[in-house]
Amino acid sequence: AISLNSFSSKKGHDRALQEYKKRKDQKFQKNAALLREYQRAMKQEGYDAGKGGSRKRDRDGEDRSGKQEKSAHDDNSEDAENQQQSGESNRKKRHKSDPLYQARKQAELRKQEQLEAQSQQERKQQNESKKQHLRKVRAKKMMQRTKRGQPLMKNVIGDLLGKIRDDVAKGG
Repeated sequence: AISLNSFSSKKGHDRALQEYKKRKDQKFQKNAALLREYQRAMKQEGYDAGKGGSRKRDRDGEDRSGKQEKSAHDDNSEDAENQQQSGESNRKKRHKSDPLYQARKQAELRKQEQLEAQSQQERKQQNESKKQHLRKVRAKKMMQRTKRGQPLMKNVIGDLLGKIRDDVAKGG
């Protein structure tokens, strides 16, 4: 028989091993997905992705996958080949494909939409406050009375004249 203390410690050890294996498997799966993405990108750019150690590139600018820069052999055509070589190296220079490009682009679009919505909301709020202020001023003028309680005709006629001007401006 096994003691309770050693049994419980063994159980914890087994769980730790299982968790370790699980983490290791997850890391393997993640690396495999990244490798597939890398190979797809290399294929799109026209390079042979290679397998294992052949994925690594030399420092002098040549691939182990078979694509190498041309060197000038003839003295007569050295300038022409140098121009051709520089053109090829310009074409060969590939920037790293950004795996988060789409996400950044979408985030930028969302941010821009939010800014537009916020500016629209601010304009709407400004228009509302302006209308409310004008309404208050108009109501104050229309409420003015003479000593005997009659409305001030100056304000009433001015208001009617303003309405007529607005109708003429809209209609013609």
